[in-house]
Amino acid sequence: MKVVLAGRVNLEHTGQEDVLESIVSLMNKLGVDLAFIENEVVCMEASINLGISDVAEELFREFKEKVEEIKPDVVVSAYAAGVAKWKRDVPERYGLKLPVPYLHLTEFLAEEFRKRKPNLKPFPHRYFLQHGCTLGRKMGRFQPARDVLSYVPEIEVIEEDYPTAELEGMDPAMFNSCPAAWLNFAQPELGEYAKENYVLDVLVPRKPEFAGSTCANGHYGIRQGLEIAEIEDIKPLYFTQILDQVWR
Repeated sequence: MKVVLAGRVNLEHTGQEDVLESIVSLMNKLGVDLAFIENEVVCMEASINLGISDVAEELFREFKEKVEEIKPDVVVSAYAAGVAKWKRDVPERYGLKLPVPYLHLTEFLAEEFRKRKPNLKPFPHRYFLQHGCTLGRKMGRFQPARDVLSYVPEIEVIEEDYPTAELEGMDPAMFNSCPAAWLNFAQPELGEYAKENYVLDVLVPRKPEFAGSTCANGHYGIRQGLEIAEIEDIKPLYFTQILDQVWR
C-alpha cells in the first residue's frame, strides 16, 4: 500500500519532529510505502479560513496534481483540517476532488488494526485523550482513536467529561475543549493564557500521567500549555508515540 502523509511540514514547523518520527516508524512497521508532498505548504488549509480564495484554489489545485503524480492508495494526515476541507469545502468551492480517499491518521490506523489485530505490549498508564475540534466536534469521527487505543493492553484512557452529554444523548467528545494552539496564528496575545487555562482546568483535575490529542495541532497546544503552566508530572505523548513504543 502506498500512502501520502500530508502535514509533515506542519509537524516540523511546530517542532514536533518526535511525533513525525513515531508516525514514520509506525508506517514502516505496518509495511507501508510512505510518500510525501514535495514543497508542501505550511498550514495550506488555513488559506480558505483566511478568505484568500484565489490563493487557496491555486494551492489546493497544486496539491491535487502532486497527489496524482505520486499515485497513492490513500492520503493520510495527523491534521483533520485537510480531511474536512477535501470532503466539503474544496469540492464545493473549486470543483476539485482527489482521486483517492483522504483519511485522518486515526481512521487509517483503525482500519489497518482491524485487519491485522496487532499484538502490542502493555502500557500501564493513565492517558488523557483530547478529541480534536474538527475531527470530533465538527465531523463526529471520534471513535477510531478509541478503537486504536483499545488494542493497547493495560492503558487507561480518560477523556474530558461533560455532565449533560448523556442526558442529551450525545457523546462527550462532541464537547471537548480546544487546547488553543490556533491562537498562535489568530490571536497570539491570548495564546499563553488560553493554553495554560486548558491544562489547569481540564488536564490537571483528571490526573493523567500522559496527555495527547487526536489532532497534531491540538497536541501542540497541550505541549505548550504544560510548559507554560510548568506542569512536569503530566507528559505530552501523541498516540502514535504510544503505539510505536508498544509495537512488538
